[in-house]
Amino acid sequence: MDTVHVTDVEIKENTIWSTNRLYLRLLETFPKYVEDFQAKWNDWQQAISAQDPSTWSSVPSFTALTALGPKIIPLVVYQLALNENDDTAVHLYTTLETDPSYLPDDPEEVGSSRALQILNLSFDRNRAVRNALADWTERCERVSVHSTSTMYTECAEYDTLLGFGPSIVPHVMLQYAHDVKVDRAVVAQGAHGIGCGVLFWYELLHELVFGRKTGMMTVVFPDVYKWWETWFQERPGVEGAPGGGDEVAA
Repeated sequence: MDTVHVTDVEIKENTIWSTNRLYLRLLETFPKYVEDFQAKWNDWQQAISAQDPSTWSSVPSFTALTALGPKIIPLVVYQLALNENDDTAVHLYTTLETDPSYLPDDPEEVGSSRALQILNLSFDRNRAVRNALADWTERCERVSVHSTSTMYTECAEYDTLLGFGPSIVPHVMLQYAHDVKVDRAVVAQGAHGIGCGVLFWYELLHELVFGRKTGMMTVVFPDVYKWWETWFQERPGVEGAPGGGDEVAA
């Protein structure tokens, strides 16, 4: 078998393509989420001097951005895909990212090398998360005749997703939105839906954000999704997330 050699240029192109693709999916599915970030990003850029790092964290617009939490990380990475020399985007990324595995080797280093590291690390994470989401979805479909959440959340596939931490919330929301859309289409055709198993994304989101399961016994799935969608698009940080679930329980 012939060995396929991939050049550094091809790796970089694939990485940027993956970053752009994720951004466009988020823009299409959650436009308010992207628009809110972009407005806050623009405010921050106008308030600071890109050449003076001492200004980057000291303005209210930076606080407004970081209050959104790790859920905006893919949008920050997209800024690096647009301009790998943007040290302000690197600064915001390293402020938000809590997993050392996805931080550049030297956070204090100046130049495009940190941005390229972040882009490559993000590419690796996107691919790993995509595979992990597919694995958990497959398991949920296998056990979808069950109605108890433990059948879906007490398994290795679920634990793998938890291990990625809150930075994968955007990936989870995309899959959640897709499954809700498919379920609605199936119900509209007179069927019984696609099975409650694939709609247990809310449990994963809750544990990623709060570090614990909801404890909900009865769920109105469309209502739960609406609460999470509203938080993701319009509310900052942990404080705005659906907390105990009382507001969406049947």
